[in-house]
Amino acid sequence: MSFFAPPPRIETEVFTRLPDRFRNTRRTAWSDANRAGRPVDSFLEGPSFDRQGRLYVTDIPFGRVFRVSPGGEWEQVAEYDGWPNGLKIHRDGRIFITDYKRGIMLLDPESG
Repeated sequence: MSFFAPPPRIETEVFTRLPDRFRNTRRTAWSDANRAGRPVDSFLEGPSFDRQGRLYVTDIPFGRVFRVSPGGEWEQVAEYDGWPNGLKIHRDGRIFITDYKRGIMLLDPESG
């Protein structure tokens, strides 16, 4: 006996992916703590769009912040010694990052 119809199938496609030029598979302190020491090339989190339609994401194990254009082009905005695991864009354009190692941080998206 079935009470509900199966949900409709929604076809998907990959919009973009982290380009190979940003991948450097290796062990990090983050992968030691979170991936049993297995090498990683990225771990993306914290997606948020700005008012221009650009997507920002954090890369936890390598302390990076990326910006993805509406056309799918990737750009590294910042890299530092931290584990950024989330971000939020304020309406005035400032980017607040939550970082496991450093707490709450502020990023200027123009200067990095």
